[in-house]
Amino acid sequence: MPEPTTMSLPCEPCRRCVFHAWQLIDRDELCWRAEWECDTCAFGAPDTCGRDEGRGPAPGDVRAAVVAAEGTVLVDLRGGGVPALRAVRKVLGLRLAQLHAAVRDGYRATPVEAELITRLITGWTAAGTAAPG
Repeated sequence: MPEPTTMSLPCEPCRRCVFHAWQLIDRDELCWRAEWECDTCAFGAPDTCGRDEGRGPAPGDVRAAVVAAEGTVLVDLRGGGVPALRAVRKVLGLRLAQLHAAVRDGYRATPVEAELITRLITGWTAAGTAAPG
């Protein structure tokens, strides 16, 4: 019986690799995706380790890439009350001290984060109910 052959693919991008990252909203939840793409070394092909995704706040490198590509929006939370705080906490998972700073200084959100925060605050306020949580 012939020996099985194994193919070794690179697990690190080459100089020609391009990193793509984005955020999206799925059922009122923040999601993120990231992948590498290369026309030379095949890194980032679906069967390699170059693709990742998740729900909730994006990892630092993914968020940094989104901010570099799309910029940020200042979300002013002053006067937003409990619905605003709960929305920010739900979307971004901020701890209490970070929430206080966000209320005091505003929060630099990605456009998708800002859209979801606004959508949640508006939905909770329009429904006339307290935010869940």
